[in-house]
Amino acid sequence: MPRHGLGAENPINDRVQIVFVVIFLVVWGLDSFILRFGLNLFGLIALFVSVPVGVIFLVSGIYFVMKSEAVVFSNEEGKVIDTGVYGRVRHPMYFGELLILLGFSIATLSLLSFVVWIVFFIFLDRMAAYEEKDLTRLLGQKYADYQKRTYKWIPIKK
Repeated sequence: MPRHGLGAENPINDRVQIVFVVIFLVVWGLDSFILRFGLNLFGLIALFVSVPVGVIFLVSGIYFVMKSEAVVFSNEEGKVIDTGVYGRVRHPMYFGELLILLGFSIATLSLLSFVVWIVFFIFLDRMAAYEEKDLTRLLGQKYADYQKRTYKWIPIKK
């Protein structure tokens, strides 16, 4: 498997992410178009709000993923990246993935897929902690300082 970027990625990370995304999409599709559990609870009027909000989350997630991939996979120097989306949140790729899936859940008011989303978030948080431990080992105080300046999941300045 090709290695990109700096630091170690948990060996199961990519495979489990794919499994979570597939499970999420299956649950989302079933809940949104067949079971309609969320829609039955909230009604059609809520869709006029939920669809635009969901699209905003989806587009924001795509932005974070695209911007972070462009930066991290070109980091040949092996230094702390703390500009652009990495200046906003320490794990913009994972954050973007979460925003994309959350956008789907919000747009169709799928409560069941939101439960899967929560489990996926917990998994990604564990993967991020694994990676941060290795990045701290590799980059030392510079990465520790970056952690102090930048939230792990909230894209605002500390």
